[in-house]
Amino acid sequence: MKKSYYLLLFLFLTACDGSETIQKHPTLVNRYDPSMPNTVDCIKPTYGGIDEPFIVEGNFGGNLADMRVYFDDKKAVLVSTDGKTILGVVPKQKAGKHTISVVCDGDSITTDLVFKYQQTKSVKTIAGLFGAGDDYVDGDLNTARFKEPSNIATVKGMNGDNIIVVESWWNNRVRLISLDDNKVVTLDQTKSFGTPAVDNTREKFYLLSHWAEDRTIYSYSRSENWAPKSTDIIIPVSDMPGQIWSGRFMDGDDNHLYLLDSRLNFCCVDLKNLTYEVLPVEGDYPTVSLGDRNSLAYSKYHKCFFICVPEAAGIYKLYNDNGVWRREKYAGFNGAGSATGHRLNDAQFIAPYAIAPTSDGILYVLCRDGNFMSKIEGDMVELVAGMPGQGGQVNSSTDPLEARFDSPQDIATDFEDNIYIAGGWDRTVRKLSIE
Repeated sequence: MKKSYYLLLFLFLTACDGSETIQKHPTLVNRYDPSMPNTVDCIKPTYGGIDEPFIVEGNFGGNLADMRVYFDDKKAVLVSTDGKTILGVVPKQKAGKHTISVVCDGDSITTDLVFKYQQTKSVKTIAGLFGAGDDYVDGDLNTARFKEPSNIATVKGMNGDNIIVVESWWNNRVRLISLDDNKVVTLDQTKSFGTPAVDNTREKFYLLSHWAEDRTIYSYSRSENWAPKSTDIIIPVSDMPGQIWSGRFMDGDDNHLYLLDSRLNFCCVDLKNLTYEVLPVEGDYPTVSLGDRNSLAYSKYHKCFFICVPEAAGIYKLYNDNGVWRREKYAGFNGAGSATGHRLNDAQFIAPYAIAPTSDGILYVLCRDGNFMSKIEGDMVELVAGMPGQGGQVNSSTDPLEARFDSPQDIATDFEDNIYIAGGWDRTVRKLSIE
């Protein structure tokens, strides 16, 4: 949440009886009536979007620190209370109607009050410039330039998230987009890496070359100013013969890094003991000839891995079944295309290059050759950004379906479940916001 509290300097308070009070820098007086039970009378306004101020009126005992206001299961940030009103800002949630509940003074108060959440959607450039990238340029977000952003991840910053961008293939750059400092800096330019594997602290990530000739794993940590440091762990081509483009950590375990190569070989790296083990996997294997890249992601919501296989136009689920690793078809595998519908029976993808899970279990899928993005929510697949078969370099402030992409290569979520896009040939890093 952006916590735009400056919006609350001018408070427009509308009571349930329709009277209005406008106050600037109000002095709060505790108006709680201890002779009456805790109650919730109304919420104003009854509709709006993320970070908009709201007021719940009623009778509220206790301190603000002990109060909670929920929009279904989403907790709002609260700003102040005077015992009769609670002032807060609307949290990010799904579009539609949400029931309000309040916790105060140990009481949990359920209501029939409904707030209608209105989403805003956009695709915008964070750094880089469409078509401009003959050279690497560090600097502020407006002047920085990229050649071919190919892999992306988010890490913890001071106020929100910062972005790690890898320019790979033959570009050999690891770059930090610091949203805190409004600048882009190069961290490393020695090897051609894949997608950063960010640990659970989100203050450390790991990289290794996707090419076969050098598989040394390097670590980068915020405490060491993101300087590369060799772990002395080497993954030889004899054990992982395909290219290695992505690695992931499981929830709560920062000692074990899981790697997948382009032939779907799977291994676990023990970062504490500096060892690794190739893990056998049972289950389906594609019948098509595999290329040189796929993508591995871990979903804390689903408690399993997901694998994008571009050549098979499908997504696998990879999970541990009582000590046995199993791989099964999860979505697609219906030929290349952009059909939506049931994730396995109907859905189609065009070279799915990357997958990014959100905290509530939605899976965003980036189709590089198709220049579009889909989402898997439950059992259904829906188009969310771009238009299949229509490439270009276009943003949109109102409808992500009107945006156009030019061979995008990777996506990552931030702590607010926004999507960041490594734009590939458009030479930018963009953000898909659904708020």
